[in-house]
Amino acid sequence: MSYKNPLLLGTKLSLLWLFAILNILFRDVHELTMSSTIEEILTGHLNGVAMSEGLLVVGAIIVELLLLGFLFSSFARPSIARRLNLFLAPIAILGTLASRPSDPDDFIFAAIEIVTFCVIWWLAWGWETKPLEETAIEAS
Repeated sequence: MSYKNPLLLGTKLSLLWLFAILNILFRDVHELTMSSTIEEILTGHLNGVAMSEGLLVVGAIIVELLLLGFLFSSFARPSIARRLNLFLAPIAILGTLASRPSDPDDFIFAAIEIVTFCVIWWLAWGWETKPLEETAIEAS
């Protein structure tokens, strides 16, 4: 797949990352509306997993990687953005699978997130990057 304007593809990828991040955020906020989730959090556990500082740091790193996918898709050179998207999308899929959906609505959010990450990977795979000089010449 070839795109005449690699900058336009970077914008599309950024929007897909934003869509995925918002799905993750909304799924988390949605869970907080259930009293059982709040009670479980107050015990220091979530989905049967003990919360620890180390686990929270890992979660923070994963969230930051997703946000980097969002930013770098638009602001990094296309060759760097392409590689970053190819690297981050599978990691995001693994993170979604590792979060183990616990109820039917979680499965809906997880499915949408996984499909979105697959589309990000597919678009990045087909992203033909050229040096910035060639892109500028074609645009004029």
